[in-house]
Amino acid sequence: MGNNKKKHNNKIKASGGKPSSSNNKASASSKDDAASTNRPKNHLIMDATSPYTFTYTQYGSKKSITVNQTPNEDTWPGGALWDIGVLMAKLLVSINCPTYSVSIPRLIAPGIWGPPTTWKDKRILELGCGVGLTGLVAASLGARCVLLTDLEVVVNKVTLPNVELVVGSGSGGISSASGSGGGAGGKKKGAKGINVAALPLCWGNEDDENAAKKVLDEMAPPQKLDSLVSAKKKGGKKKVQQQHSSSPNDQQKQENNSIAASSLREGIPDILLIGDVAYQHKPGAPSHFDVLLSTILNITDEHTVVMFGTRMRMAASNDLLDMFYLHFEEIVTPPIEAHEVDDLFSSEALGRKHNITIHIFRRKK
Repeated sequence: MGNNKKKHNNKIKASGGKPSSSNNKASASSKDDAASTNRPKNHLIMDATSPYTFTYTQYGSKKSITVNQTPNEDTWPGGALWDIGVLMAKLLVSINCPTYSVSIPRLIAPGIWGPPTTWKDKRILELGCGVGLTGLVAASLGARCVLLTDLEVVVNKVTLPNVELVVGSGSGGISSASGSGGGAGGKKKGAKGINVAALPLCWGNEDDENAAKKVLDEMAPPQKLDSLVSAKKKGGKKKVQQQHSSSPNDQQKQENNSIAASSLREGIPDILLIGDVAYQHKPGAPSHFDVLLSTILNITDEHTVVMFGTRMRMAASNDLLDMFYLHFEEIVTPPIEAHEVDDLFSSEALGRKHNITIHIFRRKK
């Protein structure tokens, strides 16, 4: 879960004068008090101090992903695991494991998750990943690569340690780690070529966005989409033939180069994961929605599948969803509701409505 306001505040504190020892004690006490009162506003996961373990079975092999949480103020709310992160992880497993307990036929209808059509070819990026559970599950399922992003303080203190925990333990199918690690952007590559990395990305920051695109391509070079290339070549050849008598050879070369460039989706993920990012925003108050949407539009194209999980906590939560509908269209309808994924979210079990939906989008053409 990203928080651009918090990054700005950190910069202000870093540029200030050195506080006195008494101020240091007061500050530490204040942080301890804040940490003790920081609890995720979830339906089921109510404690941010304990590790969480997610388990599933794939092809007869049991896998488990354990992530640590923290209620510390400097990483809040990114240090907590949110219900939506678990629900999205369960959906990813259901897509890849036919025998999984969750079965939602409209989620696996033909054409939704391609191209590319196979999970092992997917490049995945998560925005506001926090503890990283959803993305780590995506990696353990065999994705070509997964890039986890959040604010620098969250990545360094929460996400990367969890990546190290999962990779180092050999759990989740990301065993025998090799490659570089440590520091923001540390990468881990599993024995079977599974890649997972964590990188700071502040929404609306073009430098961060471009850095993420570069790392994504370094982890797994972009592939040509065969169907896209084929369609473009057919149209391109026809156009070249029509103009051949009056067009120089360099124009034909330019046309062919354009076809090749456009079919390589450099820096663009096949799947974008976004979970529970509409928070702490009251109607009329400054919003982080504009910068978030700017980043989403900059790192997606019409082929990217966007999995967006949201909980309607307040009236303004609808604002972000409305902004999505301006640029994206639902490819799974109706949206997935929490109780379809987990019976514990039923009104009978909770005693109230969960107000959680998971949307599957693509950019409008």
